[in-house]
Amino acid sequence: MLKRWVPLSVFSLLLMSGCQTGQVYIPSQSDSPELTSHDSQSVYEVEFFAVQAFFRATIDLNHEFERYCAQGGELLGIKQQWHQTTLAWMALQGQERGPTRALERSWNVQFWPDKKNTTGRKMQSLITSPNSYTVEEIAEQSVTVQGLGAIEWLLYEEVSNLPNDPMVCETGVAISENLVNNADAIRKAWSTNPWKSLDNEDWEAEYLALLSSQLDYSIKKLSRPMAKVGNPRPYFAEAWRSQTSMSNLKANIEALEALYIADGNGLDRLLRDDGHVALADRIVNQFDIMLVTWPSESSLFQLLQSKQGYQQVFAQYNKLTQLKYLIHEEVAIELGVVIGFNATDGD
Repeated sequence: MLKRWVPLSVFSLLLMSGCQTGQVYIPSQSDSPELTSHDSQSVYEVEFFAVQAFFRATIDLNHEFERYCAQGGELLGIKQQWHQTTLAWMALQGQERGPTRALERSWNVQFWPDKKNTTGRKMQSLITSPNSYTVEEIAEQSVTVQGLGAIEWLLYEEVSNLPNDPMVCETGVAISENLVNNADAIRKAWSTNPWKSLDNEDWEAEYLALLSSQLDYSIKKLSRPMAKVGNPRPYFAEAWRSQTSMSNLKANIEALEALYIADGNGLDRLLRDDGHVALADRIVNQFDIMLVTWPSESSLFQLLQSKQGYQQVFAQYNKLTQLKYLIHEEVAIELGVVIGFNATDGD
């Protein structure tokens, strides 16, 4: 079997997220995945450690926000930690398979697509309050002011007045703490393997659906802002304020590759053991081509401003759709699996 190294493993993310601010983290029993002999175990462990990495990153973001509000200084540190937290979220973004309790929290973590700038309008309304908000009050607000997008708005919109208004800073702390609470709920939901009762046929269908839904979501992150040739909609891009859309999307692809390989016991091995070596090689090569040729510009917003930039984005879009064809069509046919519709179909 062809051995693969994923560029940045979820284990590395877990370690990195624990070292950003020097916070002491004491492992508990919930830091260990449930051990089963089910065929899904390796995929489950990829998801489990991705969830752990995201949870740890939110804790560091909350600490960084508290430090900034107490000591002041530059926003660079908190912006960097926000970005690390967002990158950790990319491994879980767009999921439509897994524990229901985890999936229900997705909108609370990140509100996107935001076609009408709802986040901006809601956040402006939020900060006009004469008082700061508590974490309990934030949890009762619209999902648009609860998660990563709300923190991005505070960090990158000058009108937020974050550096000069202690009340706004305290509200930011509450939003980051609410994010920790949601990440913790997601972590607890993944404490057991949600697929352990499935037979092999149902598990294979679930596995392909898991990959397909996250891949479809990644494609949508390009297709929405690309819109029609000659008439892009750059403000539809994810994280356009921080101009990190393309680096986020690259993290999506790395996470998909990690799910596909699953520590040598994922779909890649399943295809090879079933005699479909050529197809497995094509998928591995498709991942390689995408990542090696990924644009150095981290901002999709900026790329869409020029014809050359649009062409680079379109090239990556074509590579993503080719990967979708390989997984959604060729793999499904070879394994005899029917993948159901999901929320991104026809969007």
